[in-house]
Amino acid sequence: MARAVLFGTPVSPGIGIGSIRFMHDMRMSEKRRIGPDEVETERYALRAAAASVRSALEKTMRNVPEDLAEYRDVIAAQMELARDPRLLDAALVRIEHKKICASWALNHTVEELCALFQGMDDPYLRDRTQDIRAVGLRLRECLSGAQHDNAVSAPSVLVAEDLSPADVMELNLEGVLGILTAEGGPTSHTAILSRGLHIPALVGVTGLLNTAREDERIILDGLGGCVLFGPDESDLSRYTARRDEFNAWESHTRHTAHWPAEMCDGVRVAVQANLESLEELGSLPECGADGVGLYRTEFAYLKGDLPTEEELFREYAAVAAKSGPGRVVFRTLDAGADKMLRAQAALKEPNPALGLRGIRFSLRHQGIFRTQLRALLRAGAAGNLALLLPMISGLAEVQGVRRILQELRQELHAQNLPHASDLPLGIMVETPAAVMVCDALARECDFFSIGTNDLIHYLMAIDRNNRHVGYLHEPLHPAVVRSLKQVIDAAHREGIGVSVCGELASDPCGLALLLGMGVDAVSAAPRFVPGMKHMIRQLDAETCMDLAHSVLMSTDVMASRRMVREKLHQSLGTELAFHTTSLSSHSQP
Repeated sequence: MARAVLFGTPVSPGIGIGSIRFMHDMRMSEKRRIGPDEVETERYALRAAAASVRSALEKTMRNVPEDLAEYRDVIAAQMELARDPRLLDAALVRIEHKKICASWALNHTVEELCALFQGMDDPYLRDRTQDIRAVGLRLRECLSGAQHDNAVSAPSVLVAEDLSPADVMELNLEGVLGILTAEGGPTSHTAILSRGLHIPALVGVTGLLNTAREDERIILDGLGGCVLFGPDESDLSRYTARRDEFNAWESHTRHTAHWPAEMCDGVRVAVQANLESLEELGSLPECGADGVGLYRTEFAYLKGDLPTEEELFREYAAVAAKSGPGRVVFRTLDAGADKMLRAQAALKEPNPALGLRGIRFSLRHQGIFRTQLRALLRAGAAGNLALLLPMISGLAEVQGVRRILQELRQELHAQNLPHASDLPLGIMVETPAAVMVCDALARECDFFSIGTNDLIHYLMAIDRNNRHVGYLHEPLHPAVVRSLKQVIDAAHREGIGVSVCGELASDPCGLALLLGMGVDAVSAAPRFVPGMKHMIRQLDAETCMDLAHSVLMSTDVMASRRMVREKLHQSLGTELAFHTTSLSSHSQP
């Protein structure tokens, strides 16, 4: 029996068995009061530590390989953070006014900044607390005199409060069997990197730093979302067999990734990739994706100043070129006040999720929006592009965008700039309003893409990141499944395609349900595409349709869960366990 079992969020599937290796000096920060005569010494120590961290990061950035060049921007951002007045100046002031040592002042400041970012509505920005913690950890190590050494001398499972791209670039990855972090989420650097590197990983492991012991053997279960500390021989035998079985299955799915996603009775479905940023482009060739179902364009707006038209054009053209010949669906800026903090600090809202975000923000700030649309139209001259509008709630918004596009095409023509004469225009169906008028919207659009994450959020009137109401984020709730069916049917009546790009598409239970409802395409993170295509090839349309019908008729969520899993187990057998699912993880209060 294991000494302890902890749970976290699985972000990269697989099983890692090995000894713990701490990534950073995990000693508690010094908490020491100082006298007036020590203030300048402590302030000097913090400035020196910051200079040392910047130098080390600069060296790491120079050594980033070309196939991971996108991470240079992330490391550069951390270098800037190591001189950011919001971090350094605040800590220096604390040293002087509170008469506390540099390490203590630094910890206070890091936690204050992390709390600020964690309170933001956007999950991408919430996960950027990782950058703050990463720089804070390096500064703390410098202040304590510890050597920052990421060499992995023996196969190990890495344990850290958090990991940054710089940490990973300094590693010998051959010795990394798994990654565990106390912080982070599904869109964190750790998640993206571990998926790309095919390393099992759990993030947000509650109690990790208090439980983990250097060199102790552990089992990281990236399928079930748990970690076993001090496992016994029975645990080791069971998980070793499971690891070997999973590795064989994953190898097969990668080998067959380029086979079509065609069900047993000949029904074919497109399986596309969702890209968070340029960082994930390198994973496209081997995952077998049928194009890019969702490219999030927000990353360029989070680096500081607003991007220029030329900068955006170069990015979009590069994405289209590297993704070809498949189509790339670019979602226009899905930004509210929280997402624009770095570029427009004056814009603040108490509840960005219900405020000026998505298309509402773009239509209000047309200078920003027109710059992006011009760049997309120009990139569309040589690439297979489509436009996707977020947070649509009515016809007027779509019609307004069409008018803007027509004006911009006239401008570009007058300037003799090559551009697409027309680009397919679709909408994200993610508001209850869009569901209610989906028949009218289908006549105005070229395609639908259903964003199940936000749609469930708004249908159930919850903040899915609020642990007190998280159990209500239920994809099999009758309101959710009936909304999905209504949207899919409306799209098909008007002869337009409909895809699903939310988390439900990569969940095996959700995927089977969506196939039964007749979706034309699904999209997910590249890491999950081969497994999704493999699963589709093992199913048949009739079974999925019967399953969807049964769920649509049900008003009992628990019964729907059992029914879906039982039906899938009949088709997939033990392989069902290799597809991560969240449908059975919620518990009622």
